[in-house]
Amino acid sequence: MAHSKKQNTLYVLHVQLCRDQVNMAAVTKGKLWYKRLCHMSQKGMQMLVEKDLMPKMKNMHLDKCVDSLADKKNRAAFRSRALMRRKTVFELVNRDVCYVDARSHSGGQYFVTFIDNYSRKLWAYVLKSNDQVMSVFKEFHAG
Repeated sequence: MAHSKKQNTLYVLHVQLCRDQVNMAAVTKGKLWYKRLCHMSQKGMQMLVEKDLMPKMKNMHLDKCVDSLADKKNRAAFRSRALMRRKTVFELVNRDVCYVDARSHSGGQYFVTFIDNYSRKLWAYVLKSNDQVMSVFKEFHAG
């Protein structure tokens, strides 16, 4: 249903949908599909039934999943943004490099963003290849 291919230093995910319905075996159980759908909530599975994507699962009921409850129990709360924010401009700059399937008018297929942690100001640069990141960063840093 899905596979990825490494392009330069990034992995691109290719997904192919088989049909407009979830493929199901003749005899299925709610628990099996619950696991196959990555522990989707009962409300989410009910939405799939209502949209006729899982017609054989009408009137299903799921027991509480011990694994899901244990996973949620161990999650730590995030600290507030105020504690994580830096005190001055450019003390911390976050960057992200993204791949885009379609090329831009200038021939770019990647873009890099720089976000200042203090001001939350964003700069974006279009790249033809992801090996241009360092030279663009040097340009950003100088500028």
